[in-house]
Amino acid sequence: MPDLHIFKAAIGMCDPVALQDQLVAIHYVESIYYKRVTFLEGIPDFQCLNIGAVLATNQSGRTNVANLEMADNEFGLFRWYPIDDFQCQLFHPAGIAKGQLRNVQAPYDMNILANDPNLVSTEIAVWENNRPAMIAVNANAVPLAMARIRAIGYRFHTKEPVPLTRSEKALVDSLKVEITNAKWTDTDYLKHAMSERRIPVTDIWASGRGIGD
Repeated sequence: MPDLHIFKAAIGMCDPVALQDQLVAIHYVESIYYKRVTFLEGIPDFQCLNIGAVLATNQSGRTNVANLEMADNEFGLFRWYPIDDFQCQLFHPAGIAKGQLRNVQAPYDMNILANDPNLVSTEIAVWENNRPAMIAVNANAVPLAMARIRAIGYRFHTKEPVPLTRSEKALVDSLKVEITNAKWTDTDYLKHAMSERRIPVTDIWASGRGIGD
């Protein structure tokens, strides 16, 4: 069983954060979606975005990364990197900056592969069609013809969790005695157990957090 956490460093492609039938808590803005993974596959290295030409000492507009959108009930885990000579700023859905410190938003450039070979610092999760956006900053004195980004990662399909293992079923049965609610289904009891961390759950952050929040 893999370690149940994000930002793992390994030689080569990163490990998935969850495997078949494991439970995840997907954090998106102010909501948490408790799900069970029903399918996963690796996504090979591909060009997910070309922001286009950027004038010398200038920057592009904010461009949505539509190629990282996921289907309903699916999330993606991606690590990415620029392949052209520019600085990239990433914004999670709802316009929250990635890499935002108190006084600066830390950018990413093509040197990331040398400084962070596993691309741990670029890792992002995308929930359904809530894609991130990027800005290309050209700090050079010459125009930039292309500003391309490549990504690699995993696709996860999920569904509403129902008790599956013997221990999950026993936990739900004990909760029915502890908490009597005629309107709750077994899924409701299992989600409650997940929210109270009575069972292993992997947290997936599909949106960032504003500085100082």
